Amino acid sequence: MSQVVSRTLSDRFADRTNVFGSSIWTDILTHKEKHTDPVYFGDGAPAPEMLPIRRLAQSNAHVWEDATGALAYGDQQGWLPLREWIATNLQNRSIDATAANIMTTAGSTQALDFAARVFLQPGDAVIAENPTFLGAIDIFHTYEAEVIGVECDADGMLMDKLEETILNTPNAKVIYTIPTFQNPAGTNMPLERRQRLVELAREHNLAIFEDDPYGDLQYSGEVIPPLRALDDQVIYFGTFSKVIAPGLRVGYVVAPTEVAVKLLATREVADVNNDRITMRTVYHTIQDDFLTGHIEECRDFYRSRRDAMLAALEREMPEGVSWSRPDGGFFVWITLPDHITSEQIFDVAAEYGVVAFPGKWFDPQKQHAHSIRLSFSTVPEDRIALGIERLGAAIRSVM
Repeated sequence: MSQVVSRTLSDRFADRTNVFGSSIWTDILTHKEKHTDPVYFGDGAPAPEMLPIRRLAQSNAHVWEDATGALAYGDQQGWLPLREWIATNLQNRSIDATAANIMTTAGSTQALDFAARVFLQPGDAVIAENPTFLGAIDIFHTYEAEVIGVECDADGMLMDKLEETILNTPNAKVIYTIPTFQNPAGTNMPLERRQRLVELAREHNLAIFEDDPYGDLQYSGEVIPPLRALDDQVIYFGTFSKVIAPGLRVGYVVAPTEVAVKLLATREVADVNNDRITMRTVYHTIQDDFLTGHIEECRDFYRSRRDAMLAALEREMPEGVSWSRPDGGFFVWITLPDHITSEQIFDVAAEYGVVAFPGKWFDPQKQHAHSIRLSFSTVPEDRIALGIERLGAAIRSVM
């Protein structure tokens, strides 16, 4: 009689799933439960007060009045009027684009996933800022690519380090960057570095993935054109998540023709087409200069919260702690003294009643052991002051 071997379906998992550990959201929930009234600095999302709910409801009702044509398959590349609007609006960022080389997606994260699927195969390498967007790291690892981080300073990726990394990485295919109000560090790459990045990519035939969720949310400083404005070979990702609402899942990718063809084929395999009702809802919401005025209100609103956080950090942080001073976006990057790790602070701060993201989560090499990302976008100013006071006390207790 043969022996029965105990097995589970996990024995059949693809090897690429080994890149995933437990969800960070499990850790976040656990830490929130350590205090009865935690201040949460984790959301990279619009404030509830800035969601244009009434406008969205009116637009959605208008769409449903004539929705029959939108309830079948179709609009695989995205609803044409929305793509035409995006192309026209991008001219304000000095980007020349047409509806033909724009595809709408379920948020810019899906666009990034599609692009990774088109370009990457096991053993390839992606060069990225260190730190970088944690979701991008997961996407690239899913396609069994190596993610190599490049050292950054207060102005973003260092070009001499980028060049050195390219020369030492013969399997590199892609440079992934968030040059404008970067997530998580909040940096804004100067024009000279952007020009050099484009030169290096062309010299070594590397694709550039430019992720630009926060470009419209500038509160101070010089306006710098996106990489896509410098080179029409750049693959550019945009979204309505940060200026309208992330739950709608409407983003887009702008790509050269040969790439756009592959992206469309990839989308048809993945989900056939976007939610056609939602695309139309977004289109009608942004009409008649509504989005222009709404973005101006967002800038004033978030500028005030950024300033409140920076002022609180000046008051409450002990000597030896430093932080970024972003001109836009949602994030402030905290750097702790070398003898204190962000994971220590993650645990202790939760007991003091404040929760933020440890820097290691944004590091492809998991070496950012002394940094913390704070988001100010969803936290009222009085709560920002309270949370930073608690964080300062937590850091002092560890010091």
